[in-house]
Amino acid sequence: MKEHSHNHDHMCFCACTNPVVTLLKKDLFCPENLALMTAGLPEKKAEAVQPAPIIFTGGIIRPMIDGKAEMVEAIGFAEGQVVATGSLSLVTTEMDVNFKDEYTIRYLKPKQTLVPGLFEPHIHVVFSGLMASFVDVGPFDGQNIRQGYDKNWVKEKLRANLPPESEDAVLFANGLDPALLTPYSKDNFKDIDYMFLNDVSTTIPIMVISASGHTVYINSPAISKVYQKNEAALIEDGYATENEFEKKGRGLLQEEKGLLYAFSTFQTQITALANNNMNKNLDAFFAEANSRGVTSMYDAILNPEYLCYLNQYLSLNNLTVRLGGARYCEKSTELTDLPPYEATEKYSDLYFGHVKVVSDGSNQGLTGYQSQDYACLPETYKSGIFDFHPEDTYPALIKSIMIDKGWPIMIHANGDKAVSLTIDAYRDALKLYVGTPLRNRIEHCSLFSNRKQLDDMAELGISPSFLIGHVGYWGFIFKDIIFKDQKLDGFDKVNMLDLCKSALDKKLRISLHSDHTVTPIGPLRMMEQSITRVMESQPPQYDFSPVLNKDECLTPEEALRAATYDAAWQCYAEKWAGSLPKGHFADFIILAEDPLSMSHDKISMNMRNITVEETWLGGNIVYQHSKK
Repeated sequence: MKEHSHNHDHMCFCACTNPVVTLLKKDLFCPENLALMTAGLPEKKAEAVQPAPIIFTGGIIRPMIDGKAEMVEAIGFAEGQVVATGSLSLVTTEMDVNFKDEYTIRYLKPKQTLVPGLFEPHIHVVFSGLMASFVDVGPFDGQNIRQGYDKNWVKEKLRANLPPESEDAVLFANGLDPALLTPYSKDNFKDIDYMFLNDVSTTIPIMVISASGHTVYINSPAISKVYQKNEAALIEDGYATENEFEKKGRGLLQEEKGLLYAFSTFQTQITALANNNMNKNLDAFFAEANSRGVTSMYDAILNPEYLCYLNQYLSLNNLTVRLGGARYCEKSTELTDLPPYEATEKYSDLYFGHVKVVSDGSNQGLTGYQSQDYACLPETYKSGIFDFHPEDTYPALIKSIMIDKGWPIMIHANGDKAVSLTIDAYRDALKLYVGTPLRNRIEHCSLFSNRKQLDDMAELGISPSFLIGHVGYWGFIFKDIIFKDQKLDGFDKVNMLDLCKSALDKKLRISLHSDHTVTPIGPLRMMEQSITRVMESQPPQYDFSPVLNKDECLTPEEALRAATYDAAWQCYAEKWAGSLPKGHFADFIILAEDPLSMSHDKISMNMRNITVEETWLGGNIVYQHSKK
């Protein structure tokens, strides 16, 4: 297939833009399908339960007021809010003012720990619901890298889920990650092709989305259907015959143009999956978040198509998390539909705090935009992908969003060159901005070209949100394969990944995120990975330290602040979430043990497994751990 020229003035999608919705939004979210997708929703929203007043004492209580992890003796809740924190006598006195003889006192066990509900500051709600209907061939088992994640495992998982043969039968799978296939090799990036999938079936079409979201892998039956559906366009691309398309294209459809061929061919079947499963998938998604201590989340892309469905879902369901997010803007022509910014003063379901822009792709998917070619050269886009051509359309869009509409912006930037261009674009826009300081962000913020850029971010008031799984899950792959022997600013390039501690040293407020479905939901796991920086994929036979750049390790207190107080601040939610001062929502969790008291040598691979015994939202329990 011809290399996509990228000669346009808007962005292609990356993992963050979710190809299913980007490419099928007119079909997937048309009125007819919306009616089918929402048919299983409740007829009306259930009445909210009035929470009973309660005091907690004993155990360990850390309300994280002002972002500090000091313990208090007691905390009181009533009418869904915090009434008081402090000594038991003080809290009792405050509760007696309006709730005398109404409240109960609950005594926590010695190790039980009460902290604010954890905050996921960058996640994808609707896309997570869509992908839950695809067969998961990703590298994660729960929150750990799957043992035995190799090519044979992927094939067996696909074989086990083949549908019965019929005219419309297709097997859809998601999450295939060549970077984490064992044994680790740069060849894994090219070994997955139509022949690999033909080992699974030569009669049923198979379509597998890569973990990075930039590639779809298809087998020969799918190649045949794609060619028949798109013959004229593929002939124009240089494939005179179906056989030529199969041999030269190898069943790898990449970037927007290639993915459109696949999704348009099978859009009927994809739409049917969404219609049948979307509501239950979202219910399960929120339940999983609660089970891992999440009470607030921030959707990193809310485009109009998502909102058509999500608003109906929210109107008929009582959420078990607080939900906000960012509007999505991918080109200047969309600015006319972007309303002027109005700061959120109090919480309501699905508040908007930012506009989201995406500048490049995924480092582990070899599409993050780098200042040098990848050490394991991909077949195309050897230094990754920048989503704006010509480049000056990028700062122009940032200026328009910020200056003309007044919005704070969160920009996806992974590769070091994308981060440099993003800082420059922010600087140009902020020279013209007059108004209340904005909480502009860089999402993932994986690599800096030099450490001075942290000073630039501090000067410009830009905060980073780190996809810390880059270190924990892919750190070894970056070190040994993707960035092998490369340097940035005189440092090993891999040691420039996710400079969490350095950012704090520059007084930047940071957060940690999962970017689900890229990594699993799990703020405790993200805290753990930021504290230890252990490269979990490193094979035992390697004799170098599994810790990637120990100078960037956070303390447990810093990690908890990043997962609560500062994450809420980044998401304009600090008036109601992220800490538990008087008047904030009674959103909290009870853990079986205190993550801040764990022995440092026990944290790795264990903090993530601390039991979330209860999750409370607005003073009501929304999750309770089963002891069965």
